[in-house]
Amino acid sequence: MPLVQKILFYSISAIILILILILVRKKRIREIDSWLWLLFAFFLIIIISNISILGYLSRYLQVAKSVVIIFLSTIAFLIFILQLYMTCANYHTKIKNLSQKIALLEEKIESLQNSPAGKQADTSIEDINKTPEIPLDKNN
Repeated sequence: MPLVQKILFYSISAIILILILILVRKKRIREIDSWLWLLFAFFLIIIISNISILGYLSRYLQVAKSVVIIFLSTIAFLIFILQLYMTCANYHTKIKNLSQKIALLEEKIESLQNSPAGKQADTSIEDINKTPEIPLDKNN
């Protein structure tokens, strides 16, 4: 592999490593997801350092050309991205449902406050908003 290509690929791998570490430190991605990204970056560094690994891997998997290994790695990477997308879509649905429930509950509280029995109650929306927040589970 020419020196210019090695420098380019080493730079890309280093940028990926640094970016993942920064995102984990800022809590922008979960630690579980970061391990797979770090594994991908280290895999790139190992392949760049010793390109003959692709040849050994091709012979072990009985693949005619090393390009097929890269193609299969790309497919695995795309499957990982699809899994992340499905997780995001699931969270989006949960957030939408919770927002709708909150809106319905606020409407119900206001209708109760406007009723004759609700005017005697001491609780208002402002009082409810002042209640302490419940800490969320970090694993969800």
